[in-house]
Amino acid sequence: MPHLSLEYTQNLAAYDASRALRILGQAMFDSGLFGESDIKSRACKLDDHLVGTGDTETAFLHVQVSLLSGRTDAQKQALSVQISAALQSTLPAGHGPVQLTVDVRDMAKACYAKVVLPG
Repeated sequence: MPHLSLEYTQNLAAYDASRALRILGQAMFDSGLFGESDIKSRACKLDDHLVGTGDTETAFLHVQVSLLSGRTDAQKQALSVQISAALQSTLPAGHGPVQLTVDVRDMAKACYAKVVLPG
C-alpha cells in the first residue's frame, strides 16, 4: 500500500510513462508516509478521450492514489500537492494544452487483503 494509477492521453506526444512512474514513486516515498517497497504504481495510456464534450486536442494526466484509511486530511492534502508538482515535472518539452489532476482516496482497512507469495 499505496497504489498509484497514472492515466495519460495518447495525444501527449513523447510522454515517457516509465520515467513518470519513477518520479511519482519517488515523490510518494519522499512524503515519508510509505515504505519504498509498499508503493505500487502503474500507467495506462488512454487512446480515446474528451475534455468537455468534444475537445480532443487538450491532453490530460490524472493520478489516483489509493491509501489504507487512517491518514489525516492534512497528510493527504500535502501528498496531493507533492504528487501534483512531481506530475508537472514529467511533462515533455513543447507539450500542448494539458490538464493535470490528482485524487487521493481512502480504502477501508477492513476490506483490503494483501498476500505476498515467495517466488
